[in-house]
Amino acid sequence: MASVGKDNDEFLTQIESTRTELRDKFSKVYNLLKEKEEGLLIQLKEIEDSYLRENKRLSDEKKELLGTKEHLQTNIRRNRNQTTLQEMLSPLEDKLRKLENERDDDMQRIELIWEREGELESILEVLCSIRLSKVMDYNKSTPVLFGCKYRQNSVEPGEFNYPTAVKIHPRTNNMYVCDEARSRIQVFNMHCEFLFSFSENMNFPAGICFYNDKVYVTQFLGHKINVYSVKSNFITSVGRWGNKESQFDSPLGIDISESRKKLYICDRNNNRVQILNTDLSFNAFITGFRWPIDLRVVKEEIFILDRRNPCLHVYDHERKLIREFISFGYFSYQVSNTSHLCIDFRSNILMTDRTACCVLVFSRDGKLVQKFGNKGDNAGEFQSPRGIAIDSEGRIVVVSSNPNHCIQFF
Repeated sequence: MASVGKDNDEFLTQIESTRTELRDKFSKVYNLLKEKEEGLLIQLKEIEDSYLRENKRLSDEKKELLGTKEHLQTNIRRNRNQTTLQEMLSPLEDKLRKLENERDDDMQRIELIWEREGELESILEVLCSIRLSKVMDYNKSTPVLFGCKYRQNSVEPGEFNYPTAVKIHPRTNNMYVCDEARSRIQVFNMHCEFLFSFSENMNFPAGICFYNDKVYVTQFLGHKINVYSVKSNFITSVGRWGNKESQFDSPLGIDISESRKKLYICDRNNNRVQILNTDLSFNAFITGFRWPIDLRVVKEEIFILDRRNPCLHVYDHERKLIREFISFGYFSYQVSNTSHLCIDFRSNILMTDRTACCVLVFSRDGKLVQKFGNKGDNAGEFQSPRGIAIDSEGRIVVVSSNPNHCIQFF
């Protein structure tokens, strides 16, 4: 009996020793990871600051050179001695190309430096199979075209006639697309497989949002808000043409504050945002806009996209203006004809620009951090991009009229 008790004591001592050893190892691993994380964050901040400084310098120099170039071109048109002036203009154009190349080289250098993030990620994968989220870079993904079929009078699934808006259902991850000119909503799963469509009482659907098991859809030509079940059954509607409470004139973007049970609708031609309760009763107006076209509700803030300059306005739920930023013009991030917006998982603001045929990505404070896409009919190119959303996998979903009215994934 004494021998058995002694063996038990030794066994318990081994367990306690092993527990202590494991605790020490995990403590060391935790401290190591914390140090590496802090070091990487410091490096990233230094890289960001360096890039912003260099980018500003290059932008200022480019602006100055463009001004000089325009002045010389004016003189060339007015001066008979064009040969001498043209000789002066050529070095300026070479310098402008050099500046653009320097900007591209800086971006590539920053991407190479940040690849060191992989060192920390490798350690985490070995220790506990945890993957760090990557820095978002939509340019690195390969665009995928979907629904590239267009016949004006066709109503076949997956074919579009001016798709306008797109929203991802937060629970099912299904994609709802406003097929505007065919006055219907088409619904697809996250693998782009057609599920169903619905069109009862629709008249050019232009905006979508979800609340519980209901789908709220703005009717651009019907001047009302329709309510459907997520399975497409029509429930009710509110509104008619006019400028009074619960009346609309060409409503567009719509979104909801679930916590406050309020619907926010861009009442475009009335130059206001109209607020309804989720039971469709009138709540209030936000006024002072010039053609509000789209909006998003993010926690305690309402981001409203407008034709006024600056074009993005942020309000709180008490209808007080918090800030205005992002302006039109060549030297104001080249925003020229914004159409729709969304907010990604890192609080970046994404906008489609129908004239520039691109997607612009701004940080929360309004700094341009990325721009992708240009005019064309191939993957990654646009003809009048419109609705934009982020799906559950972090992909950007953009609807546009290229090629032949389609959806693209980035």
